[in-house]
Amino acid sequence: MTLPSPSSVMLILPISVRYEYILGPRTSQRWPWRIFVTVRWSRPGNSSMSTERPGDGVIISASRRTDIPAFHSEWLMNRLRAGYALVRNPVAKNVVYRVDLTRRNVDCIAFITKNPMPLEPHLKEIGSMGHVYTFQVTLNPYGKDLEPNVPFKADINDCCIRIADRIGRDRMAWRYDPVILNERIGLEYHRRKFEMMCAEASEWTDRCIISFVDFYGKLFRLAEDGVIRDITREEKASFARMAARAAGEYGMTVTSCCAKEDLSEYGVISRPCMDAATYRSLNIPYEASSSPMRERCGCIRSIDIGAYDTCMHNCVYCYANRPDPERRASKVFMPESEMLWGGLTPRDEVVDLSSRETARLGDYLRSEDLPGGCAPDLRDAVIVGH
Repeated sequence: MTLPSPSSVMLILPISVRYEYILGPRTSQRWPWRIFVTVRWSRPGNSSMSTERPGDGVIISASRRTDIPAFHSEWLMNRLRAGYALVRNPVAKNVVYRVDLTRRNVDCIAFITKNPMPLEPHLKEIGSMGHVYTFQVTLNPYGKDLEPNVPFKADINDCCIRIADRIGRDRMAWRYDPVILNERIGLEYHRRKFEMMCAEASEWTDRCIISFVDFYGKLFRLAEDGVIRDITREEKASFARMAARAAGEYGMTVTSCCAKEDLSEYGVISRPCMDAATYRSLNIPYEASSSPMRERCGCIRSIDIGAYDTCMHNCVYCYANRPDPERRASKVFMPESEMLWGGLTPRDEVVDLSSRETARLGDYLRSEDLPGGCAPDLRDAVIVGH
C-alpha cells in the first residue's frame, strides 16, 4: 500500500475511537477486536476538528412504516448481504427507489420496533458488516385488546438489556407511545404501569419518548366505540408531570416529539425522536430534513426501507396499517425478494439512491492509492486488526 505524500495530505488524529468486541472465532484476523475510528483527511491548512456533522449522513430507517425487526428480519439480512433494497414510493406508486445498503453508503441503521427479539440473533453479523445501528423500542402498558400480537413485555425488556450490553445504552431509547385514555385506562393506571416500566427500562436506556394519541382516519371510529378518547390539556399536563418525576427517579429523561403543547414546564423536553443532538453525541453523520414527515416534526433526514400495511402486530391505533387485518394476513412475503412486499412492474421507474460520493478511510486502506489524488472527507472508518 502506498501512502500519500505528507505534502499533499494531512491526517488529523481521531476525534473518537469506539471498540466493539466481536464474539466467536475470527479466521482471517488474529485480533477479535473491530476498531471503529472516526478521522478526517484534509488538505494542508484545513485543520478543522468540529464535531458538527450535518450535511453528509445517510440514515436508514427500519422502519416507521412497519416493524422490520419483528416480522421481516430475514428479508432485511438478505438485503444487507446483497447491499441494496428496492422501496416503492408510498405516494407516487410507480416510482421505486434502489437504496444502497452497503456500509460505504450507510452511516447508521435506526431500528424502530415493538419486538427486537427476531433480529437479535443477527446483530453480530450486522456488526461484522461494519454497520452502526440504534434502537427505539416501543413498550406500552396495553393488553391484547389494543396490541393483539405484541409479545410478552418482560421478554422484550430482557432482549433490550442484552442489546444495550452489546451496543451501549446511549444507542437505545424507550418509546411509551401513544398515551391512550378510555373508560378503563385512566391516569392512575398509567401512573402505576409507567413507574413499574421505568424501573425495568432504566436497565437499558436513559431516555423515554412519549406522545399522546392523535386522531385521524380510522381512529374516529374507535372513539365512537369508546376504545379511545380525546385527552385534555390538563390530563396531558398531569401525565407529563408524573412521567418526568418517575423517570427522573431512575436517572432517565422524558422527551416528546411532535407535541402540540409545550410540556417543558412539567419536566418533559421537546425533542425529536431522531434528533441531531443524539447523532452528534454518537459521532454519526446526519443531514437535516427539508421535508418533515408530519407537522412539528424536527427529525433528521432518513431513508425508510419499509412498506405500509405489512406489520402483523395489528395495533388498533396504528397509522401505518389499514383497518382490515385479514387482508394484511393474506399477503405473501418472500425473504429473498428485493422489495419487502410486491415486485417491479413494467411501468415502474427505478431511481437509484446511491448517494455516497466520498470514500471512507476503510475504503482507502483497502486500495493502492488515494483515488484521484484528492483529499475527501472520510468518516467512520472500519479498521480490522490483524
